[in-house]
Amino acid sequence: MPRKKISDIVEGRISQLLRQGYSQPQIVNILKLDRIHVSQRTVSNVKRKIGRQRNSESKINIFRKKPSQTPYIIKKVIKKIDVEDPPTQRAIAKDLHISQSTVSNIIKNSGFTLRKKQKVQKLTSSNIMKRRQRSFQLYLRLACGRYKKFITTDEAWFYLDGTGGRRKVCYIKKTDPDYDRMIIQQNTSRPKGFMVWGGVSSQEKTALRFVAPGTKVNSNYYVNKVLKPFLAQDVPRLFPKRRKMKWFLHQDSAPSHTAEQTIRFLEQNKIHYITPQEWMPASPDAAPMDYSIWGYLKQQLNKIHIDSLDELKKKLLSEWRKMSQTYIDKVLASWPRRVLMIYKARGSHIEHRL
Repeated sequence: MPRKKISDIVEGRISQLLRQGYSQPQIVNILKLDRIHVSQRTVSNVKRKIGRQRNSESKINIFRKKPSQTPYIIKKVIKKIDVEDPPTQRAIAKDLHISQSTVSNIIKNSGFTLRKKQKVQKLTSSNIMKRRQRSFQLYLRLACGRYKKFITTDEAWFYLDGTGGRRKVCYIKKTDPDYDRMIIQQNTSRPKGFMVWGGVSSQEKTALRFVAPGTKVNSNYYVNKVLKPFLAQDVPRLFPKRRKMKWFLHQDSAPSHTAEQTIRFLEQNKIHYITPQEWMPASPDAAPMDYSIWGYLKQQLNKIHIDSLDELKKKLLSEWRKMSQTYIDKVLASWPRRVLMIYKARGSHIEHRL
């Protein structure tokens, strides 16, 4: 039985779709949507007919879209992201004339993952050596719940200025966890604002004590404006004498903390404390106020539009009061583990390993 001949109109539609680069199955499906039923063989016959009508130089060419994930494109994408401050995926896609999803897939398939950079303290060789030597003994003092006997204190700056323009994220290879240069960003000088002192414990928080602008926080100021009010107002509330619970003071190695006048005051008042010789220098990663509490408060304040330092002070006091003891307990519970990590890291950075 002879096959039914297609009309010139249908043949023209098939020719047009072939020139547009559609495959034979795609053409069958497209025509089916228009209620035109043809077979792949019919499409193939039209293609051959067009070829016979032309010489070899002008035969119909079926153009296919060039694959976007070519070795060349993949190499280009990796070159752009394998730097300290990579551009955004959108910028890469625009520059290479590919889609953002293609960029994302190339990054994922190439073994890279996006990580937020960690701002860390700068460690000298001397700092690293002392951290390595002192970390294990400090861990023993904190382990097995003994950290609950500590009141950990610190000062911090709060300010209105925004952050710098550097990117806060970068890419590292999943197979290369020691890609330290990609995730460590050194701190810059502190911007202007005000300084505040505070502390936390497993019992509760201390009061916040603000340092007047322009005041030099030396040992005399620290003893009279911070430690004396702390002993008179905070300690009796946190560790009442009736409980007969021995407590310890933790502070960092700031000059006002290690000065002779400060040490003499602590000794005269029979305060148990971590001595400057026991504490690890340059170690905010092992100080709860530094590695969590202050950061949490700044994060909360960054959500609020604040126009003045007076308003900033009021909002800080409000956020300090709202900070739950459950959160503080969680922060303190991670303290011994962090100190042990420093010991295992031989005194080096641990932030990017957390």
